[in-house]
Amino acid sequence: MRSLNHGGLEPYISSPRLNTYRSFFNPIGDVELLGCYLWSKEVAAAFFPLLQVLEITLRNAIHKEAHQRLGPYWFDNVATRPSRHLSNAQQRAVNRHSRLIQSARDDIRRDLRLRPTAQVLEDRIVAKVTFGFWTNLFNIAFDVNRNPHALWPALLRPVFPNAPQRARGRNTIQGKLIEIKGFRNKAFHHEPIWNIGQPVTVQDAMTRLNDTKDLILEVVRWMSLDSEALAIKAGYITTIDRVCSMEHLEYLKNPGSHDLPISRVKRELNGLMRLSNRRSTTDITRNGSRVGKLLHEHT
Repeated sequence: MRSLNHGGLEPYISSPRLNTYRSFFNPIGDVELLGCYLWSKEVAAAFFPLLQVLEITLRNAIHKEAHQRLGPYWFDNVATRPSRHLSNAQQRAVNRHSRLIQSARDDIRRDLRLRPTAQVLEDRIVAKVTFGFWTNLFNIAFDVNRNPHALWPALLRPVFPNAPQRARGRNTIQGKLIEIKGFRNKAFHHEPIWNIGQPVTVQDAMTRLNDTKDLILEVVRWMSLDSEALAIKAGYITTIDRVCSMEHLEYLKNPGSHDLPISRVKRELNGLMRLSNRRSTTDITRNGSRVGKLLHEHT
């Protein structure tokens, strides 16, 4: 990284964007500045798999329950509150729902070169609509008590079976999804996500990132314990924890400073080999903290 032409890169990253990093991280020189920028990229990349787990789980959880309750093409027949009872914002949510469904149908027909009136499979539409379509469904306009064609509140428990009862309300879930959507949109549009919530310090930014990780995983868990297990066992959470740390940021700000010369590696290996007929232990550390010991038996 030190051999790169940092000045030559700035016009292609853009000075206004880099100035955001200069003012917040106070880097010493261009190498540290680029390290902060690359760290931001790694943070976004680390969150992508977990966000995808959330999006896919949410989409399929709603579709599964809505299909069973409302029938095929449920999104065409979902009940909303009467127009006379809707505020302007709620009416916009209803209009947006219809618009996104129609846009998905049109895009699929165009992609598959179908005639304008051709029937489009339900599953194709479900897969085509955006994340914003699913979060829009939690608008109060779709909350119609005792209506057999309404999503909420009837489907809250089936869609979120593991949510605590006190949290299994449309308002609570909508608030969490809106927060995640804002974070997700920044990540997918290549905007810095470390400044979510306007952190004051770098450590504050780290804390907020890890809080967001916990929030996403919480909503996934509310829908599916299996999806939560997938995110954990696939290493998505471990990767976020590693990247969203002061240690990893410092590593990228100072490339090469943590590398050991090959001569030193050889010396240390030779020293270990000379410890014959002795017991020794090696500390196992994670993020600078000891988490265990490894016992060596030398013969």
